[in-house]
Amino acid sequence: MEAAASPEAPATPVRPGRRQLLLGVGHLAGLWAITFAQPLLDLLGQNPDFFVARGNSVGDILILAFGMVIVPPLIMLAIEWIALKVSDKAYMGVHFFFVAAIATFLFFQFQKNTGLPTFLIVVIGVGLGVLFAYALFRSAFLKNLMDILIAAPIVVLVMFVFFSNANKLIFPDSDKVELASNPSADTPVVLVIFDELGTNGLMTDTKTVDARRYPNFAQLEKTSTWYKDQSTTAFFTPRAVPGILTGENPSYDTLPTAADQPDSIFTQLGKDYKFHVMEPVTQICPDSLCPEEAAGTRQLRRLRALASDLKYVEGRLVLPPGIADTLPDVGTNFEGFGGSASADEGFSSTKEAQFVKGRGGASEPAEYEAFIKTIPETDKGFTMMHLHLPHQPWKYDVEGEQYNTAKSIEQLSKSTGPWLVDDNGVATSQARMYTQTGYADTLVGEIRKNLIQKGLWDKAMVIVTADHGISFEGGDVPQRQADDRAMGDVANPPLFIKYPGQKKGVVSTKPSKTIDIVPTIAQTLGLNLNYEPEGVPLQGPVPERPVEVTDIEGNVYSVSVQEMARQRDAGIAMSNKRIGTGPIYTLGPAPQLLGLPAPPVAAGAADKAVLDSEEMYADYVPDKDLIPMFITGTTDGLPEGTLIAVGVNGRIRGTAKTFEFEGADHFGALVDPASLKAGANRITLYEANGRKLTPLGGN
Repeated sequence: MEAAASPEAPATPVRPGRRQLLLGVGHLAGLWAITFAQPLLDLLGQNPDFFVARGNSVGDILILAFGMVIVPPLIMLAIEWIALKVSDKAYMGVHFFFVAAIATFLFFQFQKNTGLPTFLIVVIGVGLGVLFAYALFRSAFLKNLMDILIAAPIVVLVMFVFFSNANKLIFPDSDKVELASNPSADTPVVLVIFDELGTNGLMTDTKTVDARRYPNFAQLEKTSTWYKDQSTTAFFTPRAVPGILTGENPSYDTLPTAADQPDSIFTQLGKDYKFHVMEPVTQICPDSLCPEEAAGTRQLRRLRALASDLKYVEGRLVLPPGIADTLPDVGTNFEGFGGSASADEGFSSTKEAQFVKGRGGASEPAEYEAFIKTIPETDKGFTMMHLHLPHQPWKYDVEGEQYNTAKSIEQLSKSTGPWLVDDNGVATSQARMYTQTGYADTLVGEIRKNLIQKGLWDKAMVIVTADHGISFEGGDVPQRQADDRAMGDVANPPLFIKYPGQKKGVVSTKPSKTIDIVPTIAQTLGLNLNYEPEGVPLQGPVPERPVEVTDIEGNVYSVSVQEMARQRDAGIAMSNKRIGTGPIYTLGPAPQLLGLPAPPVAAGAADKAVLDSEEMYADYVPDKDLIPMFITGTTDGLPEGTLIAVGVNGRIRGTAKTFEFEGADHFGALVDPASLKAGANRITLYEANGRKLTPLGGN
């Protein structure tokens, strides 16, 4: 009598056939689903704002989900079928490779929080992946377990489509909206929303708008009502902008869509006003009033952009931490994660811009300026413009011309986490942000000029505000996060309202909030709102309310208005100490050095400082190349915090202090683009002690 076969006995080799081929690809599909598809779709399902901000349609979302789950296994099936036609051994080898490779990435994820060195994580992951593939070929028990995993793709898809937060986008509520009727309203309204702009970034220590840096905001201060103690309700754009457009502060998990937030300024004016809307991150304006982009080739463009960006998101999810951290940051914007820079320290030889795209969204300065020029010339016009300025990435000068980036120091903070550099590194970022704010100021001037030319300025209600601010407190205080220590930075966006007929500026100390903007518009225009917003009209008494900011998980951070103002003033003082009080292109730790003669630097001199992307200064072509005005590099043998002076064509044009980042000492200084010339530019670097300049290197 034969002994019963042991359940742990090696599986009897079976010659591959159609059944074996399909069963094998089922195993691969299951393994792929839990390793790659599930982490990505789970993240996107928890953050459907990602799709809203990009203007993705229901079709885009479903194509992504089904494509992510189904297409890779089908490609593997095709490859294995071809291999099987070649020989059994070829098929077995290819199948072994696919199993080992996918399992390797699965084991990478298991080790993410172990703190092990990257090299060790890779070795262990590869070893376990190969061992898993070998065991799958040898163990009938493991094969039976993998049979169960064949259902994983269906489970992953069902969870994403029906049970994640993305469900509200895939199966939206009826988009039928109730429009209010206000035929007597005949005041043009222009609502401009900047992004990531704090009041303290515009102010001097005399508590006025800095006219030398921002002349157009200063002009607005003189002709409008400035609500200096304005506060937002959220630090995150998809939560903050809807409050401006609806007058309500919804729960943290409400989507920024017309389906989830049907009552807004759009529904109050939609029946009687002509709309001119740029809403790139939210979708509060209903489709019937603000039609989406056309389908067809534009969907292909959106899908290509989605695939391009999600490869970086996927990489950060499945790769070992040491490798994932080398990928572009995916937490600062909704799109353009890879940027347009080349591998050489981020320098690109030709102009190109990557920006958040959405319904009616603009991406480049030319589009912003075209939008401004086409503001409707009518008394019954509503213009709403949400600009992704001065939000990161910081890459524009005050005229909206794009300058070079420095990939090695492009992201010096975790955005919603702590800074990664000391105070000198924070100062470098702050100077760049203020420079980009200069371009926001230029656009404010263009809007005013356009309205005057069309005869609308005097009669119009013009509102200039922002969704939230940004913190340069440094240390463990996040750059862009609700935090009790940074409410004077993040929670205090500017609010200027030029009421119809207003000629003189007024500074108001009313504790205004973003949710008060819609009620204030309604009272000015005499609107009969068909809903009750939470905010109050600012023309009348405003109740004392604490400053309250909600984070993406629903946690509320609260301080008094007085504490917010105190923090704001402290932030201004800190900025003045770091980068001075002068105009934009003087920002830096030693503006008194600007304009001094730059001593000659002999070829092959000390070279204690090395320029990044030195070749960009060799043959600069204006109107084609990015402006090489962000002078960056590394130093060797100098203490951290060394004062660096930057010479451009024989004069000192920028200053910065060194800071440590990722194992090297860096510096970065912006110079006036007017100091650069077509062709070759001579860049020289010095250590500054008082007015003494010691050559360190150059090009």
